Amino acid sequence: MARRRFEIGEMGKISRVQIEPGRWRAKCRVRCRDGRLRLVQADATSGARAETAVIKRAAEVAVSSARGTSGAQSELLPTTTVRVLAETWISRIEDKSDVAPQTVAEYRRYVLLICGGLGDLQLREVTPGTLDWFVSNEAPEQASKSRMLRMALRGMFSLAIRMDAYDGSNPAAEVSVAKSKRDAVRALTFDELRAYRERIREWEHDADRSPHRGGRRRARGMLDVVDIQLATGTRIGELLALRWSDIDLEAVTPTATISGTVVRLPGSAADGGGLVRQPHPKTDAGWRTVSLPGFAVATLMRMKVVARPNPHDVVFPSERGTLRDPHNVRRQLRDARGEQFAWVKPHTFRKTVATLVEREASLADAAAQLGHSGTDVTTRHYVQRAQVAPDLTRVLDLLAPGGA
Repeated sequence: MARRRFEIGEMGKISRVQIEPGRWRAKCRVRCRDGRLRLVQADATSGARAETAVIKRAAEVAVSSARGTSGAQSELLPTTTVRVLAETWISRIEDKSDVAPQTVAEYRRYVLLICGGLGDLQLREVTPGTLDWFVSNEAPEQASKSRMLRMALRGMFSLAIRMDAYDGSNPAAEVSVAKSKRDAVRALTFDELRAYRERIREWEHDADRSPHRGGRRRARGMLDVVDIQLATGTRIGELLALRWSDIDLEAVTPTATISGTVVRLPGSAADGGGLVRQPHPKTDAGWRTVSLPGFAVATLMRMKVVARPNPHDVVFPSERGTLRDPHNVRRQLRDARGEQFAWVKPHTFRKTVATLVEREASLADAAAQLGHSGTDVTTRHYVQRAQVAPDLTRVLDLLAPGGA
């Protein structure tokens, strides 16, 4: 009668022998994932400990043997810790050329949180309930943070599953996240915009009238920043990356090409970190050429006359001629706007542009102006919906008694 074939991962009978006083050796055969039977052995200070060690060793060999061209062991096993999985996952992301450095740095922030909370667990010990508990405790009522944690965990365990280091479906798939508390889109009205501009103008004039007496020095040209952002609908990083070479003021219809954004990369300047001009906007669809309205042309011509050359050729450099930090510009606008306009942020200007263009032209034109690949994001996040329905009395009269 033919001998029964072992199942993958099945071990044969364990034998053990005392090699010398205080040293035992246990052996067994195990059928590996490539179908071959392999002899496995392990030593310990007693027979029972040697058996325990050889069982563990056989389980590892069964899933790792014959991987790769040389039959080397896998870098991930069911006994691998979550910490090792996290580092393996983020290292692979860093090796990809299509992932921006600032994105990798953001992922690393969440990898540190995961390692701090789950790092000592072995992959085989992780369950959907474990991950759901971790995310709900790490990011209660924080929709963005919980979504990022779930995204990182999904990626990590997807890698583990591909390498047969985790048995079953992705445990992060069922993790619940906090719901976003999305505020209704609010754009500036014409009256609010006039009052906002006047507030910024007064803030700048106060700085001119009052000598500098310590503390933060007030920025100049904030009104120009607001006007050009309103004229183009750019993100603040895109605006600060706008170069004079991107602007054509002599064309029949003057234009500006949005071709980059200012970002802060991790590391020192010597290592390529710090504030840099990224040679493409935030998204692929973000590269665009927009027409400039008359007030923007007048502003840029005035600025061009007094502009000092800077290494980056940007329209809005810092006082030292370097790239301007989007974070600092946001802070300066907070200082200037006052409590009346505490709700107004640089992104509010994009919403104002999108809302106006959608009402006066079309939703597709609004999406194109903002650099969106479609209209869904524009509709959900940038266009303030009208509260008053259009006059449709002519249409509704068709429902009158005795109507056609």
